[in-house]
Amino acid sequence: MKSDTCMSSPEVLGIKLSLLKNRLESLFVDRDREVVASLASLISGEPAIFISPPGTGKTKLIEILSELINARYFYYLLTKFTEPDELIGPVDIAYLRKGKYVRLTKGRLPEAEVVFLDEIFRASSAIRNFLLDIILYKRIYNGSEYIKAPILTIYTASNEVSQENEDAALYDRFTIRDFYGPVGFDSWRQLLEKGLVLEIHRNNFFDPVLSADEIRTIQEKVKQRAFENLKNETLINKYLEVLAELKSSGVELSDRRKVKALIVASAISFIYHEGEISLESLGDAIRFTAPSTEDDLKKIEDALVKAGLTSYEYRVRQLKTLETELNNIMARVKAVPADSNIRALNDVLSKSINMVERVGNSERLESYKSSLRDKIDEAKELLSQLKGESAGNA
Repeated sequence: MKSDTCMSSPEVLGIKLSLLKNRLESLFVDRDREVVASLASLISGEPAIFISPPGTGKTKLIEILSELINARYFYYLLTKFTEPDELIGPVDIAYLRKGKYVRLTKGRLPEAEVVFLDEIFRASSAIRNFLLDIILYKRIYNGSEYIKAPILTIYTASNEVSQENEDAALYDRFTIRDFYGPVGFDSWRQLLEKGLVLEIHRNNFFDPVLSADEIRTIQEKVKQRAFENLKNETLINKYLEVLAELKSSGVELSDRRKVKALIVASAISFIYHEGEISLESLGDAIRFTAPSTEDDLKKIEDALVKAGLTSYEYRVRQLKTLETELNNIMARVKAVPADSNIRALNDVLSKSINMVERVGNSERLESYKSSLRDKIDEAKELLSQLKGESAGNA
């Protein structure tokens, strides 16, 4: 029988974390970024907020994630009328008669390991106040004393960012912020297929991959790595450079967020099996932690590019754009094999080959590189075919 130490070794935990990521990505369409955001929150312990329209899979993703780690899950849809008792449990009347103030917390937030609070900005001021303490210290006041809550992380969601001043302090506590929209037209068929599979065969997918205790072990390692990487001069200097670029473009992180971003970068480095925090993981962490509104996203990407720190998402977009360009120009060449179209195809083909070489051997980009390579081979074959036809007609 294997010992608990062996089962919790870094190698085993890394494999299990990859299985968890792959399982989630296989169940959802075009939600790789949201999967990484949810996992980064989980293994860093940093709260996350998903900002997207209704019906874009926020609740389903976190619900399934909690099942895959066999965690006690608490979900609540907040309104302005929601009372704290609905979240943390009512006062036990029997104990109150004895002069003791005790809450009935079974099945409520105080006993949950994964918490998801929907429509967070609709919460009353009373809810906001006690949530701040829970987020900061993961504790709950139970009448006469604070009790430690076993919360691994807290997820929240909203259709939009609140512009109210009273929400600013709460919003700043959500370290990870993910803005996204509905699945695009090109993926609707996949959406229908996977969506129906989830609805019909739901109970066939969710055997636990990791345990809550293993997540706690990873959380400790994530924080330890973040601290150790303070000695990485290349990383820290680049981070300071990006922060300066962000400030000059009007995106300024609070002191708290500047620190938290490194913890998120450490978490992302664990997700991708890096031995230390890479510049790529740092870029991804900034992408999750720096924006206050959706309008900030382009400013952040521009700042990353200026600092020579392109994020994973930026690389993915480059690879997918070139693949689309190759596909479109090949269609034009097949329809009208004019010299101008062939020259354009050669130009895009050259850019695509250079891009595949330039992105290096990043594991996280391999599927996108492979897809672009297939399109490159197809373009080469088309050009070879056209050359043969031209020689035959000479």
